[in-house]
Amino acid sequence: MKSHLQQEIESELISSIGCAIKSLATPDFYENLFKLCSAIFPFDRGAIFILNRDSRPIILHESVNSERVPTVPDDWLDGAYLLDPFYNLFDTDQIDGVYELSDIAPDEFLASDYYKSYYLAVGIQSETGLLLKLDDSNSCLLVLGRNSKDPLPIEGKIKLSHYAEIVMSLCVRHQTAANGEVTFSAPLDRAFRNFGKDHLSARECEVVQLLLKGHSNKSIANLLSISVDTVKVYNKRFHTKLDVTSQAELFSLFLESIALVPFDADIDPLTHYREIGRPKNGSAQ
Repeated sequence: MKSHLQQEIESELISSIGCAIKSLATPDFYENLFKLCSAIFPFDRGAIFILNRDSRPIILHESVNSERVPTVPDDWLDGAYLLDPFYNLFDTDQIDGVYELSDIAPDEFLASDYYKSYYLAVGIQSETGLLLKLDDSNSCLLVLGRNSKDPLPIEGKIKLSHYAEIVMSLCVRHQTAANGEVTFSAPLDRAFRNFGKDHLSARECEVVQLLLKGHSNKSIANLLSISVDTVKVYNKRFHTKLDVTSQAELFSLFLESIALVPFDADIDPLTHYREIGRPKNGSAQ
């Protein structure tokens, strides 16, 4: 027989599902959706996005359950999101499902400037994401972050996997009912792929992109089917060509450049950044 506590938990879940269903196509939907997620397992920060390769992500709703956890930083939408492992899931056409950050992140992601700037800086150390394709162009991403580095307990994973289909179905139904409410802004995915192309070889650009995402030299070598020594050679070349001396400088240069790229421009953001008189140290040329 089920314990009294188990019955209470199930009752809370059923009640949360009912509230989410009743609020479909209303302004209260996302708040009720995150209440449902909280009933499945506790989290410190949640957010739900619409992803489209031709535009910045749209933040549909944020839920912060801790005073120590800020909301999504404004400059994240200026281009940093392109380095996020969950965005990469969408960008590489991975199947819908529940993913743990620890399972999908590159091997040196926890040491990357991106992780330090957009996870540790806001107090989030681990994250779970639900990816759902809405149509040929758009996907929905729901992420639930925790202050603890500990992995999600097995019972939490089981519950989330069990209720993921319900959560995703509700998202689809709500987004279909609210169709036309989402507008997209400047595309940056192309800008990311163009970063440094006027200054680097195609292979050097690939190495830079993977480094920015948090891959190690060994991981890059495996992905590009080259030797680790060759990766190191490319590292030295792009450091010289871009006039950077560290990963932190490369990360800063990327963010500053991509934030200024003109709308829908098929150009190298770095070239534009330098042409308008803003070199990597921020002084006028």
